[in-house]
Amino acid sequence: MEIRDLLFSEHPMFDRVMEERTDLCQRLLETVLGMPIAKVSNVVAERTLQPRIGAHGVRLDVMARTSGAVYDVEMQTYSREGLGKRMRYYQGAMDTAMLTPGVSYDNLPNSFIIFICLQDEFGAGLPVYTFDMRCEENDGVELGHGFIWSVLNVSAWEKLPAGQLRGLLRYIATDDAGDDGLAADIAVAVAAANADGLWKEGALAMLTIEEDMRAQGRLLQKAGWEKGLAEGRAAGMAEGRAVGMAEGKAEGRAEGRAEGRAEGLAEAGALIASLMDAGRFEDARRAATDADYREELLRGLGQS
Repeated sequence: MEIRDLLFSEHPMFDRVMEERTDLCQRLLETVLGMPIAKVSNVVAERTLQPRIGAHGVRLDVMARTSGAVYDVEMQTYSREGLGKRMRYYQGAMDTAMLTPGVSYDNLPNSFIIFICLQDEFGAGLPVYTFDMRCEENDGVELGHGFIWSVLNVSAWEKLPAGQLRGLLRYIATDDAGDDGLAADIAVAVAAANADGLWKEGALAMLTIEEDMRAQGRLLQKAGWEKGLAEGRAAGMAEGRAVGMAEGKAEGRAEGRAEGRAEGLAEAGALIASLMDAGRFEDARRAATDADYREELLRGLGQS
């Protein structure tokens, strides 16, 4: 049986693309931060930092360095409690690793911690949350601390204006690069990695059952979205012959997106997520690949 492809958001793929393609890593950082940065000279995936012997260590998904700054980029595919304190600990671990004994604090490089989250971790509906330290009594007072934390909410990509950040988050959410240059280049790198069958098999084995099931649910959602989009386009083109081809295509695309999202969410959300929450991982795995069994389970949910 042919094994599935990995998504960019899955950590083995994310790590590989960012580490092998430092140019894409740099473009991603510039897109997220909204500013140019110096050339990325070093990217290390799964970098382990331990502030001191016996202390709790951290493993960074992707750590990148430029001549004057250090960047940590984390891909988070499901919600975890305590994100704020987690970022605080990551910051401390990074700072400790950057400063050797006897060196002035002025030598600490600027640092940026970026979490790309598939869900909204703070519930405010924002696509981007940026955290910086400010004086509560006077906004004009600069602390000069030299770090910024950013949390991206991929699920709210549609709230962003047209541009590369919207295109990037849209690609992560839907696996559809569209006409965005950065997303398209990442998609090419992802396809090349998936073509490496030996690596792909090993990478899939690295995923936990929960991670794999969540990805299977997202693939089902994408399949539903694409099916609905195709059907909507066909319906729109048929109607467009009567009312005008351009109007028909536009309406068909809109109907396709709506229908596809509804179908995908019904399958991936109502079934895969509920099975996983119930700890029924084997059922979830079978439902992800067996259409008849999936329909049987969906009928069962409808009767309950």
